[in-house]
Amino acid sequence: MAAFSRPRRQKGSWLVGCSLLMVVAAVGLGWLLWQAVALSSLEAVGQRVTEAKPLLSALRLGLIALVATLWPWVSARVGKTWPGPLPATASNHLRWRVVVWLLVIELVIGQNLPGRLIATLGVVS
Repeated sequence: MAAFSRPRRQKGSWLVGCSLLMVVAAVGLGWLLWQAVALSSLEAVGQRVTEAKPLLSALRLGLIALVATLWPWVSARVGKTWPGPLPATASNHLRWRVVVWLLVIELVIGQNLPGRLIATLGVVS
């Protein structure tokens, strides 16, 4: 029998991660449904959405920052499993390209930058 030098990976670790993700998703969905029952009018829903906008914007920007921060770790981890790992310079270039596109999408959709610009210029009254 040959001895292996690498430690053996646990095969059920992905199952634990997926289960944890499903529990978090179920709790989040339950909380949203509870809030939906508590809100009886459309005006109350609009007020809650308006109150949550700054928090949700901060959450989206935080997730974009998390993508930028964890990119080297994720690309190194994925590079071990897929054939033909990406060189470090190409991975870094792709990292910032993805982050810039996410920021552009956030500004256009999340912050409504074109609508604010048009309103500021007074094109549409």
